[in-house]
Amino acid sequence: MSQWYYAHDGKQSGPVPISELQRLAANGEFDPEKDLVWQEGLPDWKPASAIPELGSLDPNQAVVPEAASPPSAAETTPYQPPQSQPAQAAPNKSYTPTGQLKSGLAVASMVCGLVAFLTCFVWCLSIPLAIAAIITGHMASSRITRDPAQFAGKGFARAGLITGYLGLLLCLLYTAAIMYVATRTPEQMEQIDWLPQQFKEQFQEAFDKQQERLNER
Repeated sequence: MSQWYYAHDGKQSGPVPISELQRLAANGEFDPEKDLVWQEGLPDWKPASAIPELGSLDPNQAVVPEAASPPSAAETTPYQPPQSQPAQAAPNKSYTPTGQLKSGLAVASMVCGLVAFLTCFVWCLSIPLAIAAIITGHMASSRITRDPAQFAGKGFARAGLITGYLGLLLCLLYTAAIMYVATRTPEQMEQIDWLPQQFKEQFQEAFDKQQERLNER
């Protein structure tokens, strides 16, 4: 049984069968000459009297189907055809949400920071890597904050910044300690309590060898 939507006194209702339209017309709650109807397959709303299938809403009248024709400008109505529920699209296994795309700068920052931290005793390698980790980490954090729907990896950027700053700090402290020790005499070295005794002995041997070379010249 075909179902129809109808509009009466500016109110859209339905769907209802033809028998309900007949009952409404008999009770004066639906005017086939003025009120509009619509069902799936029709391009637009039309007066019920203009559709042969409805006819005069007389149940004894034969049903004559009408081929759908494009609506004229005069038949344009403010009513909108009810929207059917769209079929759910099948999941695309190759689809990856944009928010899951890791920022390359964030990954580079983490890698540089880790290497700088692990090689903090080699200043010529650690310092450039630490600076690179800090710069790329800040750039990645700014990009992710500005467009979080497009980029991810804020944890990588944060790890790169932490290890980069720590690597740079340890490298500078180690370099300063080496420079401090290099300017001390063996007597002054003995007074430094925090240095291991083995290191003091090695420093004494190196100092003696250097003095021998200077004396030979």
